[in-house]
Order: sequence, then C-alpha cells, then structure tokens
Amino acid sequence: MPHQLVREDDGSVLLSELDLAQTFWTRFVGLQMRRQLGPQQGLLLRPCSSLHTCFMRFPIDVVMLSGDNLVLGVKHAVRPWRAVLCVAGTETVIETAPNAISCQIGDRVRIVELNQSCRVA
Repeated sequence: MPHQLVREDDGSVLLSELDLAQTFWTRFVGLQMRRQLGPQQGLLLRPCSSLHTCFMRFPIDVVMLSGDNLVLGVKHAVRPWRAVLCVAGTETVIETAPNAISCQIGDRVRIVELNQSCRVA
C-alpha cells in the first residue's frame, strides 16, 4: 500500500510516495535496483540504525528517526559506496533524493497509509 510522510505539527506532506522496507529482504535490497528517486519519493527502512550505499547509482539524503518518529539527524548527499552510522537512538531511516524534503532535527513526522483514511503506520 502507498504511504506518505507528513510533518506532525502542520500536516504538510513531505513525501507523497513513501515505500516501506520492513523485512530483512526489502531492507537488504533497499534502493540498489533503482536508477533514481523522484523528488517526492522515499524509502523507509525499519528497523535500521546504520546503512550503506553500496551498489547504489545515485546519492541520497538520509533522515534518521527515533522510535516515536522524531527527527534525530539528517545526512545530505551521501554518495554511492559509503557507510552511514546513524545518531544514537535511531530506529528508522528514510532515504530520499538529495534535497527532496525539508526537515530538521526536532521535527516529528507521521507515516500515513493512503488507502486507509488517516491510518498511521
């Protein structure tokens, strides 16, 4: 099912197309097979406290979230073949195209399932 990433305080949509990677296999594959991400696309990896960009074809921004979806850190334009150690307390990571979303440390976000009215993941 399609999801969106929404800023908690004002309800603004940060990403209109958010895929979830919550199994070993979907987290393992991640973005490796994609040629690019669109400006409104992202991948949520849960659980995730570190990541790599091996076999990827493009740079990404990495948003690190706590268990209650508080933004703990953001890394910009992580190039292919790099490793990222996330901020302590990170349980979820969102990968996007560089500069695709505007969020900062301390923001709180929600993951909204589109086919269910206002159901939060």
